[in-house]
Amino acid sequence: MKFVTSLLTDVGKERWESLEAESQHTSVFQTYAWATVLKSVGTESRFVMIQDKGTPLIGLLLSRSSFVARALGGYEVMGGPLVVPDVDESVFSSLVSLLKHVMKKESALYFYWSPSFFFDIDAFLSDQGFSRIPSATFVVDLRPPAEALWGKLEKRARWGVKRAQEMGVTVQEAKDWEDWDQYHNMYIYENYQKRVQPRSMRLHRAIFECLLSEEKVKLFLANHNGKVVAGGLFLVTPHEMLYYENAANPRCLSLQPNNAIQWHAISWAKEQGIRYYDLGGALAASDKRSFLRGVHVFKRQWGGKLYEYSSFALSRLYVFSRALVNEKSLALQLYYALEKLGMIKRSDRL
Repeated sequence: MKFVTSLLTDVGKERWESLEAESQHTSVFQTYAWATVLKSVGTESRFVMIQDKGTPLIGLLLSRSSFVARALGGYEVMGGPLVVPDVDESVFSSLVSLLKHVMKKESALYFYWSPSFFFDIDAFLSDQGFSRIPSATFVVDLRPPAEALWGKLEKRARWGVKRAQEMGVTVQEAKDWEDWDQYHNMYIYENYQKRVQPRSMRLHRAIFECLLSEEKVKLFLANHNGKVVAGGLFLVTPHEMLYYENAANPRCLSLQPNNAIQWHAISWAKEQGIRYYDLGGALAASDKRSFLRGVHVFKRQWGGKLYEYSSFALSRLYVFSRALVNEKSLALQLYYALEKLGMIKRSDRL
């Protein structure tokens, strides 16, 4: 069967959102609203669409990253694809062929894709020369009763939630930019303390303006004695809630505000009928020496199942460089230093 394949700078909001609504699983990173966020922070996006007789069957939102110069860059994809039910395997083959064509046509240095673990498309990418990158994430199935979800938490998580309650910590949703701005300042301070390059004010503002009105983002703030002591940012669709980032006042960690936010978010998503909570990445191999070990342990305690899956890339150099940066904190610091000097240029840290 022959399909119509397209690579477009835009497909129209209504057309793409109709595909979102039909898709078997939708990540925020594959929504038209996220494309608007990308545009707001100066990141180019492309829409890949496979159609049969004018009917969209599959779609993928790409973002272009530029390093040093516009010509030296690549494409990155998070989540996806958007797939209507009962799609034939040949459609996935057409998608992968189109992705390789994009690489060649635009002379991109690399292509990186972390697809949704809900779709088994590994064979299509491997057969076309894409390199596998071991990936993992913890996912909480929110469909059981709330009591069962509470029971699945590790002991330390339940203790932290109770401790926060005993200390008078409350959690509310941030509704206006004043609250978001307060969170951003705390987020910036914490990341600089950890020597981690933070996401920009421009990105937070774009997420606030493009996603909040469409109910695709929630910022939950933990308060103690009238002061914000922590915040957690979550991206949401009817299918899933994704843990995007958090920040906390380091002097208030004994109050366990992060635990309070996590349980509040889980409870809220359960009430909304959202099916899954993706904690946004974990170690594919439990390496006690990794500088990400603490993050892995924190995410593990919320009762989720560890899903090990493959991300993919075209470019062996990219695969090697990414592994080096993710596994070695010194390599990560070098990357940030080159970024600050302008030797590596990215529009924003998404």
